[in-house]
Amino acid sequence: MSAAVREAGHFERDLVSVRGGLLAAIPVAAVLGGGLAVGDPVAGVTMGAGAMLVGIAWRAAGGRPPLVVMAIDALVMSLATFVGSVTGAVPWVHFVVLVGVALLGGLLFAVGNRGAAIGTQAIIAVVVFGRFSEPAAPALGLAALVLAGGLAEVGFVALVRWPSPLSTQRAATAEGYRALSRLADSRVATSSLPAAAAFDEAAGTLASPHLFGDAAIVTLRSLVTEGQWIRVQLSVIRVLLDRQRASSEEPADGRLRAVGERALALAADALNLIANAIDGDRTAERPLAILIAEFSSNADALAARVSDRESAPGSPALSGDELQLSRRISALAGQLRAVSAQAPAAGRGGGLRSRRPHPPTNQPLHRVLDQVAQVRANISLQSPAGRHALRLAAVVSIAELIAGHLALDRSYWMVVAAAAVLRPEFSATFTRGAERALGTSAGVALAGAIVVATHPGHAATVVIVGLLAWAAYATYPASFASGFCFITAMVVFLINILTPDTLGIAGSRLLDTLIGSAIGLLAYVLWPTWSRMPARESLAALVDAQRAYLGALLAAVISGRPPDQQGLTTLGRRARLAWTNAQSTVARSLSEPATRRIDRGRSQGALGALRRLARSSYALRLDGRDDRDREPLPELARLAADLDLALTRIGAVTERDAAAGPPPIPDLRTDYIEFERDSRGHDEADRAALLSELDEIVDSTDSLARLTGWEIDDGPDPDAQARAAADVLPGISDTV
Repeated sequence: MSAAVREAGHFERDLVSVRGGLLAAIPVAAVLGGGLAVGDPVAGVTMGAGAMLVGIAWRAAGGRPPLVVMAIDALVMSLATFVGSVTGAVPWVHFVVLVGVALLGGLLFAVGNRGAAIGTQAIIAVVVFGRFSEPAAPALGLAALVLAGGLAEVGFVALVRWPSPLSTQRAATAEGYRALSRLADSRVATSSLPAAAAFDEAAGTLASPHLFGDAAIVTLRSLVTEGQWIRVQLSVIRVLLDRQRASSEEPADGRLRAVGERALALAADALNLIANAIDGDRTAERPLAILIAEFSSNADALAARVSDRESAPGSPALSGDELQLSRRISALAGQLRAVSAQAPAAGRGGGLRSRRPHPPTNQPLHRVLDQVAQVRANISLQSPAGRHALRLAAVVSIAELIAGHLALDRSYWMVVAAAAVLRPEFSATFTRGAERALGTSAGVALAGAIVVATHPGHAATVVIVGLLAWAAYATYPASFASGFCFITAMVVFLINILTPDTLGIAGSRLLDTLIGSAIGLLAYVLWPTWSRMPARESLAALVDAQRAYLGALLAAVISGRPPDQQGLTTLGRRARLAWTNAQSTVARSLSEPATRRIDRGRSQGALGALRRLARSSYALRLDGRDDRDREPLPELARLAADLDLALTRIGAVTERDAAAGPPPIPDLRTDYIEFERDSRGHDEADRAALLSELDEIVDSTDSLARLTGWEIDDGPDPDAQARAAADVLPGISDTV
């Protein structure tokens, strides 16, 4: 509980968006003012409520406006309004409808936060408009007003975004390159995931069906694609340098490591200048050209030094890591030259006069159908979303029955609060409960202070509602408590237009919200669902995703043919999403009571081992992209098959209790030694680089196996176990 309260008071200042808040708030004030101007306050308030809730569906998660999600939210709320209003006169029918909507709303949590927002708002619409029971025709009118307000929000956001000269797209792409600059800074321990998320966001801004394009769009898409590859390249270079720093043996040529560290420093500066150029800073072009020339010169000198060492008789042998470092820096030099040539053009593009219709590149209908299939797949008590749906329906039903027997003004707010507090996870439920209580208390106090100070009329109320909406939407992504504070005050003023009694409304809102939140929290205490099994399942899914990715890479190495880049991109994205999901579910589980959460040491150790496995896989993929001929390596087939079998069995045991007695897995270390012996005679440079990565892959897989309960026989290499134990510590530390 103390953790939930601390989290409720957390405020992420960097997530405040003045522009986003303004865009979402203007339609709310506009439709409210329009209704009051024509003398129909009911229409104005109803449309204002529809616009307000659709705005929340966007701003609660922040980021780019999800127009399809917002439109679906408006339609679902409109339908829920009609059903709630038309059934309100028959209590038992309304009760059955409410239970059904609660079940569906709970299942929508399976598709993420925005699905959860749509489900929760459907429940709110049924509950609220069920108190205003009407025959079919007037109920249809209410539903149309809610829809009109919601679509006003969607339409306004779409129109305002349409004439923008690619500023959003350029800013998102530039932010991706700034994240790369931070990743390249070897002085700071940084994950590559922020850069990956930034480029995913940038790709999303360029996939909008409302985007009208010029040549800069093509350039920005190219920059996003190249930036994603640079992210992987930088990750591998950092790993290679970290290995050399951690090695107890001095490298044959210490200057190689120094050159690598200097390359990262130059890359960090160059990537920051590239970001500035994308943003339109023309003063960045000249220093950028100088930096790129210096980086390329260093990369060429390093490649020449490596070549001389390979050919000179009696010179110290190159290690696989040193050879890989040279190759990665040379490849990075080419990538930086390419993006430095494109960045100024992207910064200069985007004039309105050069625009022409650009065909949509995303397929929102396909995404919706995929999410419908995902909801159907979660209709089971074995699913966290399925269990949450059942609990939500029970809690809403109980709150509805209690509200009907309490002599409280607007007791339906109690049901709304109980539904809005509940989440599938323990920590999220209690954090949301604390946030809602804190936000409601502050919002009630704010509304009371405003009305005492101003005694506003209709015109002033519209202005106040607009300002409150702006403040709510601007701060919602930074803090739910802050956003809900302003939303509470705004709701009080909306209702005050229809039934003037601001202070009474505020008091009722506070009391009903606190009672409803308490009901939701008590229900979770009595009927909890824990994240231990979902965390184990997400780790198993991550193991399986890494197994598929590694298998595709090794198959290409065995055949000597270039890998299928499109297929690898799909597998790589699946692995990255699995990684993000595993991290979040493990973190969620670790926030739960000690007796109910996943084992901390094993789960974090497994994430560390999987990160090492992923980085070595990235290095193999980058090596496969180099434009050169390769020999087939059929000698690798046995090790590849045993790695696949080992990871398959590790994933299966990760998903259940390791104490059940796992079956044996192949002896990967012996396979590695046999491949090292049998592959002699192949190109020594390629073989050395491959052996370096395979050694890391075998060690990380063995480490992962031990963490999930295996006993590993390391074969004839007595030092392998010690290396694996030592190697897992940096991974665990990095994950923490």
